[in-house]
Amino acid sequence: MIYDTRTILWRELKRYQKSRSGLLIRLMQPVVWIIVVGNTFSGTQPLIQSVGFDGEYVEFMAPGVIILTAIFTSIFSGVNTLWDRRYGFMNKALTSPVSRPAIALGKMIAISVIVVLQASLVLGIALAIGITPPDPIVLVPIMGVVVLFSLGFSGISVAVAATAKSQETFWAVINFLAMPLFMLSPALFPLELLPEWLASAAMFNPVTYAVLLVREMMTGVSEGGIPVLFSLAVISAMAVISGTVASYVFTREASRPF
Repeated sequence: MIYDTRTILWRELKRYQKSRSGLLIRLMQPVVWIIVVGNTFSGTQPLIQSVGFDGEYVEFMAPGVIILTAIFTSIFSGVNTLWDRRYGFMNKALTSPVSRPAIALGKMIAISVIVVLQASLVLGIALAIGITPPDPIVLVPIMGVVVLFSLGFSGISVAVAATAKSQETFWAVINFLAMPLFMLSPALFPLELLPEWLASAAMFNPVTYAVLLVREMMTGVSEGGIPVLFSLAVISAMAVISGTVASYVFTREASRPF
């Protein structure tokens, strides 16, 4: 299982390496987001301060951009599974002795590697513009949270790609999931600024816990009174459940006619 997963992981990373323009765009996306979003909403700093966040808006927003990067890269990258089925790689893999769950897991880990590269770039920009974490050692657990979170969303993406029969279906489902989950979180604005019913709904959104956890580690500001261990438990549970479901669905669906 470990060897098979590593083989698929290496194959997926080689795919990204060969598509250098695509890799460059993926790495530039978070740079554009942090610059554009940071300047677009910089005028909302008084609103942020009104709910107890005394720093600059870019400090509040940078953790949200990290999670934004993780969401969209993770959940969109499952489209590679559709291409593998269309162009025959999946048939070759399924006729080999490679473990079926290892194919799904290898793809998920490869997506997480790309997400970590993007998140590292955002963190580098954040440090360069003056965002100073309470303790530099927190950069390591931040990357751990990003990996867990991206595994959860990449599992969703792989599962949807395994069941979708066309790109249109895949993109329809993914867009239906990604944007609402991101917007219904404190990534760009505090939960206190949302209507009460939306703020309550946001507490059932795993993105909320990822954003709050990364923001607390980066700025030292705790929001909503949510314990760190509880947020970490939610993200870990999402990763485990998503990976399990993705492996099961992939094993069941990948060999069916495309």
